[in-house]
Amino acid sequence: MKNKPLNGSSVFDRVCKATVSGFSAAALILGFGLPDSVWAQEPAGEIKRFILIGLCEPADDKPETLAGFKEWFVNQHVEDVAHGPNFVRGRVYELRGKHLTGPTYTDYISFYEVDAPSWEEAERALNEWQRNPNAWEGRAHHMETGKRVGNVLSCPGSGWYELLGSWDGPAKASTKLD
Repeated sequence: MKNKPLNGSSVFDRVCKATVSGFSAAALILGFGLPDSVWAQEPAGEIKRFILIGLCEPADDKPETLAGFKEWFVNQHVEDVAHGPNFVRGRVYELRGKHLTGPTYTDYISFYEVDAPSWEEAERALNEWQRNPNAWEGRAHHMETGKRVGNVLSCPGSGWYELLGSWDGPAKASTKLD
């Protein structure tokens, strides 16, 4: 009488499956113990282009707040942030008119282009860099202006957005606007 495999599997097959299942269970248990930040990481070395968008306003309608906002945010803060690690450029725009009949939510919008492996890494590096009072030669002036003008900024929204596509139009790029 020939030995018949149990449930259609040989002893060798059952031992292999049990070993693989054991390793899989151990890996799964180990994985559940890892911090959430590990799960969010992209493959090492892969750089992506992200944009941090800020929807910004003066904190109130007072003329001195608007003046402080323009001095600190428009003329200094966007440049200050643009000096951060992996930042390609920073830009700020002021609303000049509505498009069609849709609502506008902010008078100022800032864009910061960043090359990083993930938006989480870009955020971590930016926050760490901004805590450094000596990060670049303009930081001391920017911080002093911020203290002098006070809380002049309201930011009803901001977020990191990954670049999925980019198209150039027919207008020739200039060094000033590129």
